[in-house]
Amino acid sequence: YLFGGLPVDPGQFGALHEVFAAVTYYGKFVHNFVSFAFMAGLILIIVLWVRDNIPNRLDLKWLAVGGGLFRKNVHPPAKKFNAGQKFFFWIVVLGGISMSLSGLSLLLPFTLKLFGWVFAVLNFVGFGVPAELTLIEEMQLSQLSHALVSVAMTALMIAHIYIGSLGMQGAFDAMGSGMVDENWAREHHGLWVAEVKGEAPPPEDHGAGGEEAKADSGKESPQTA
Repeated sequence: YLFGGLPVDPGQFGALHEVFAAVTYYGKFVHNFVSFAFMAGLILIIVLWVRDNIPNRLDLKWLAVGGGLFRKNVHPPAKKFNAGQKFFFWIVVLGGISMSLSGLSLLLPFTLKLFGWVFAVLNFVGFGVPAELTLIEEMQLSQLSHALVSVAMTALMIAHIYIGSLGMQGAFDAMGSGMVDENWAREHHGLWVAEVKGEAPPPEDHGAGGEEAKADSGKESPQTA
């Protein structure tokens, strides 16, 4: 519609349309192969970080103040990952697993039955959805699921990119180098710093009201750690 020809000749595609068609055509082949790298990366992050992303009662305190994102000098207590990071972790894991399964169904058409057993489980709690699906219906649902989950995850990743770049001071440098300033780490992940350095953990309400952060704001920043 955007890149088509003139109205007098609607069957003639414009140059931009032809470029778009070529990019998407070959991009589909690339997508089919790099999807396995995505799956491997998904397994890797689960193995490396799942134990640090188990929700706990500290996350409730973090959520109660919105992570300090809406108030200055408020840094609720957190370990290596705060509640917001845990939320994105599980979105990536669960959404990634969903996309991987539906993607495999599309790569191996008419061979996998993914939704029949899911609907059968849902029927145990009273949903009453048809669980006897044909292979064509399985393919249609895989296509729909793959598209919807990928769009939702893309939107969340855009929000995550903002928070990791412009939305939080110091976050971009941390993602680029893998290192954070110790003072920054104490403000945002004080319980984790204490654990790494073998110190007595700070009170769990440390930083929740912002007074401790205000007191520390004038201190000289230590070396990165």
